Amino acid sequence: MKWIVGLIGALVVIVLLWHWDFAKPVVQWEEPSALGRNFEISMDVADEGRGIRNIQVFLRQAEKSTLVFSKEYGAAPPWKKGPANDQILVSASSFGEEVSLVEGSLDVVVEVTDQPNLWFFGRKAVNVRTIPYDATPPRVATLTGQHYLRQGGSEAVLYRVLEDGARSGVQVGNRSFQGYRIQGQDYLCLFALAYDQPPDTPIHIWAEDIAGNRTESRFQHKTFSRTFRTSRIGLSDRLIDAVVRDILLNNTNVAEKETPLDTFLDINGRFREVTNRRLEELTSASADRLLWDQPFLQLSNSKVESRFADHRIYVYDGKEVDRQTHLGFDLASVAQSPIEASNGGTVIYADSLGIYGNTVVLDHGLGLFSLYGHLSSFEVDEGQSVSRGDTVGATGQTGLAAGDHLHFSMILGNVQVTPLEWWDPKWVEEHVLSKWRTESSHTPGTSN
Repeated sequence: MKWIVGLIGALVVIVLLWHWDFAKPVVQWEEPSALGRNFEISMDVADEGRGIRNIQVFLRQAEKSTLVFSKEYGAAPPWKKGPANDQILVSASSFGEEVSLVEGSLDVVVEVTDQPNLWFFGRKAVNVRTIPYDATPPRVATLTGQHYLRQGGSEAVLYRVLEDGARSGVQVGNRSFQGYRIQGQDYLCLFALAYDQPPDTPIHIWAEDIAGNRTESRFQHKTFSRTFRTSRIGLSDRLIDAVVRDILLNNTNVAEKETPLDTFLDINGRFREVTNRRLEELTSASADRLLWDQPFLQLSNSKVESRFADHRIYVYDGKEVDRQTHLGFDLASVAQSPIEASNGGTVIYADSLGIYGNTVVLDHGLGLFSLYGHLSSFEVDEGQSVSRGDTVGATGQTGLAAGDHLHFSMILGNVQVTPLEWWDPKWVEEHVLSKWRTESSHTPGTSN
């Protein structure tokens, strides 16, 4: 009998050891460079054995430890497990003003306890990281005076950020434009008021440090409205067939609809948006300096057929069927005319691009780009540097084009802007180049 009891006891021990959880919980999180007054930390907590029982997070500073996060999962019976993993968010907003922190080093202490074996034998993992705490936002000082901006137009502001490593730029309504450091603590930001943003759109300089502290600083500016043309475009079956055929042949994400008109409307609407989203991806990164020092060129010997932000009404069989806004200039010359680079830059794209057909996109630095659409041929490759006047291709009628011409667009920070200003030598000098050349020895205009 004793040997049976001993055997049973041995089996019980073997089973317990087989199922016993020896592993401690694991905490993983990406340590920020610094914590600011509005910090957020995302943490992944896991336990491969019995599961998680509770999580606590403390902030420790000058030997004072304050509980800022706690989560209980409850005790699980021996035959069940607790949660195997969870993701938690610790943020300054979760504990409010009752936690008093001072600038300097801060310990973030994470304690995780797992579900115990037989209700008694649990394990605790403690993760401690020391991180700088910085609650002071960067200071900003404007270095240029009055700024003038029209709907669909561009402008530049020179300013100083009095903190190293801060990101900065200009906010125009819901659109943000990146500032680029030109020397020392001085930055230049090219920004725009989109054609569809009203003149009273809020505009300010912003700066954000590595701890996430953000400053918003107003600066002197005046904005003006602009009237854009409205034109009616008659759609014939012949025109529809011509433009639809090229798009269908060169784009796999466009399918024929029930009628040629339906296909055209899908291309003119949905596929236009797809193309513009792709263009935003292409122009999301730019050189950190100006790649040019002269006004931009208009296509030689060209006639303007359509202007920037023309509101187009499409008519078929006497009825209005669509409305779109044309963001660019249509410039016509002799068929397959050479197209000059409007200014110095780098070719970031030379391929088919949706409604624009064969397209070249140039990066001119500081978030400024030019686009050349509907080309019949290319003369440049991606990555190639070009000078003002170099041939990039020839005019054509690829994409959504009814005849041979160049579609020319200027893009600033993902916003298409009127090229007229960039073609104007006086405007370019006064609004951009003079600020780019300006030394940093200024008396700040406004600051906060």
